[in-house]
Amino acid sequence: MIKRVLYLFLTIVTVMTFLGNSIAATQPNKPGFTEIGHQTDGNYYYTFYADLSKAPDAIAYIQVQKNTTGEVLPLDNFKGKVLFGRPLFSIKDKATVSFYDGATLISKDLTGVIEGGVKP
Repeated sequence: MIKRVLYLFLTIVTVMTFLGNSIAATQPNKPGFTEIGHQTDGNYYYTFYADLSKAPDAIAYIQVQKNTTGEVLPLDNFKGKVLFGRPLFSIKDKATVSFYDGATLISKDLTGVIEGGVKP
């Protein structure tokens, strides 16, 4: 009786492991964005992301949040490049980000060091 229960348990564990690996393997490859740091001004908090598996100087994404509420604001557009330094990134020339705060479209030019460092 104990052998049958043990055999049944091992069979279930093997099948579940196989199914788990099969499901995980079929997930599409998502871009590997890495948080490279942040900047803040009096009203907004900007989080910078880059795809470090490719050209590490291109900004892949910028997330904008209100300082007062932490609300993530809808992005309209962004562009810019970063320079990799040890240990921090900095913005090459300037990065421009446009986002909506309520119904108002705001455009900001960001410059300088990106604080916080890399978070995989």
